[in-house]
Amino acid sequence: MALPIRLLLANGKDEIDLVAQSIDMSVNRNVSAFPTPNNALKRFAVDTNVPAIKVDINGIFADDEGINVDSGNTVTLDSEPMRSAINFGGLLPTKSFTSHASHLAFSHVSSYNPSSNTSMLWADFISVNRVFKEQSSSITLRAPVGSGYDEASSDTEEINVKPFIDFKVNHPSSGTYGSGSTSTIAVSYVHSFNTRTAEQIVDIGDRLIKEDGTLIGIVQSVSSNNITFVSNIATSLSHNDRIHTSMRVFNHIGEELGFADYLIDDVTIDDGDPALFTLGLTDVNNADAFDGQIISINRRENVLERFRNQTIKLIPSYWLENPPTYGGRTRDSSMESNLNSYGSTNSGGTGNVPRVGVRLEFDLNTTYTTAPSLTQSALSGRNNLNVAPSDAIINVPIKGIDGANNPALEMAKQVEKAFGGTASPPITGNIVSTFSGRPGFNPANDKTLASAFRVTRTGVVLTIEQVYNPAIETLHPQILSPDLVDLFRSIEFHSSSSTPIQSRKSAGDKAQDLIGLVSNANRNTDLLRGIQIPYDSLVTSTGVTGMARNFFLTFGAVNTTDKLSTSNNRSAGAGMSDLLLGMDEGGAGSDDSPDKWYEKILKAITPDEIEAIFGFLVGAAKDALWITVSQRNQASTNDGGIRIIPEKLHVRYDAGNNYYAFNLELLVSDYVMGV
Repeated sequence: MALPIRLLLANGKDEIDLVAQSIDMSVNRNVSAFPTPNNALKRFAVDTNVPAIKVDINGIFADDEGINVDSGNTVTLDSEPMRSAINFGGLLPTKSFTSHASHLAFSHVSSYNPSSNTSMLWADFISVNRVFKEQSSSITLRAPVGSGYDEASSDTEEINVKPFIDFKVNHPSSGTYGSGSTSTIAVSYVHSFNTRTAEQIVDIGDRLIKEDGTLIGIVQSVSSNNITFVSNIATSLSHNDRIHTSMRVFNHIGEELGFADYLIDDVTIDDGDPALFTLGLTDVNNADAFDGQIISINRRENVLERFRNQTIKLIPSYWLENPPTYGGRTRDSSMESNLNSYGSTNSGGTGNVPRVGVRLEFDLNTTYTTAPSLTQSALSGRNNLNVAPSDAIINVPIKGIDGANNPALEMAKQVEKAFGGTASPPITGNIVSTFSGRPGFNPANDKTLASAFRVTRTGVVLTIEQVYNPAIETLHPQILSPDLVDLFRSIEFHSSSSTPIQSRKSAGDKAQDLIGLVSNANRNTDLLRGIQIPYDSLVTSTGVTGMARNFFLTFGAVNTTDKLSTSNNRSAGAGMSDLLLGMDEGGAGSDDSPDKWYEKILKAITPDEIEAIFGFLVGAAKDALWITVSQRNQASTNDGGIRIIPEKLHVRYDAGNNYYAFNLELLVSDYVMGV
């Protein structure tokens, strides 16, 4: 008798049912066994515990029988809601800013200046490539056009990133501090025309070096002209040795990449042509460097200022399906907070028109500990060119948020409150004008935030789900204002509403479905990622009749009993857990929550500390690993099936038959890497 099996797609909800005539599962432990010289170890085997598992399925595709469900009018088709998500770890750092001030020794230099011995107070560059956190100790840069150091010349061959800070060693007996002899040294200011102390110049955390770049140590504290390091000095210091510092390097959201070790240009580039630079760090990068984004040396970008006059705007799905009209016409709304007329850039490049919605405006003058508040009801105003004045406007205070322990988390909390989360006082009343004829957010004419949006926050990732489900597939336009889109790429994601259609299919239809999915798969949606193969279990049955269970595999530190059939208590009809490639943690998961990709991705996010490298849905890492290697120590027990990756599909049709035969080869894989 043929065996029904189920292939599961990476989105965690879609599946393909197959009829298998034969299933072959092979396990190859890849061991090596050999005799030893002089029979010292008898016959010796090496088992590295790297089993390779392969599943071969042979089956047929046959025409479905019965009535096409699409042809009747009694079938109820459930639609899925629109969802939008923002990873605020791509907008702001997840750790508090360290103290930093540009060293005043270069106050006479505004930026790179050839006449100043190729030194600089600070300089901005643009990263050429994307360098993920802890991946490299060097970054390729180009200079902004018109910066004064954007063209190759003899002056750009090497730029000093180890400035003298105008202090020298002041040994009490004019002697020498031996290497490793002390953690505190005395220094003195070199100039007589002005009196400064090291406490005024040196920051905690600074990396102090000798003139030749040799490390002295990392500053722990400074008192007057006494500098204490986190450990004993790493090199000997003689009286009057000059003290230099390694300049700090920051990315476009103010995260510290590390300390600069050198900055040299590409000698193969002719003088006068656009220069390329290599920035060397003293260690691997502590944060992401994004291609096309600013890399700052010796200064930190004022990230909050970038939010001035910028917005986040959500449009209720009911209004996308049924746009509010004025005078019988639908008007478009700008995404800009200054209410400029709608322009070509306002769609964020999506081609979708931002309709009237709920606009969040960032308030840089009110402390972020103040709850968001409604400042304008929707549909209460308009003009002839732009209906942006008709948006509901919610004021979101963010002053001082960059000084929080986790700025990204606090920003996520503020936006959560604004969209109906845990604000105190909450925004619970009508946010749409009560004037006659003003529509609400659903057919019942409800006008509260709760009737439009459901908000879920997991760490720094905020998911906003539309309450109303449109009758047709609908995708939300860009929710960030254009300037924020340009600055902070790959931090938002949208899923459209959908209406699943089930219909009777021919054998050829089924063959086409499988060929299409295997030949061109999307890692987050339609990649074949799991298989459920049922069998009858007696050991878990309470009677004489077997209970349907699915074969499963485990990995990691799992108890022996959890690998055996005695622990297989999951029904064969239960969904398979944790299929999504992005941040898949393994584990059994719960069958209580819907087996949908949004729920799964949010369950897998590390609370509060997700960073831009993993963006969201690994969208920020689309040219890197599909799965975070930081999950390498995770384990999985029975998650309701076997995780697979398709390797080969063979489909055969013989003339005269009413079926297609197929052979599908699957390799078992717990995690996947790819591009």
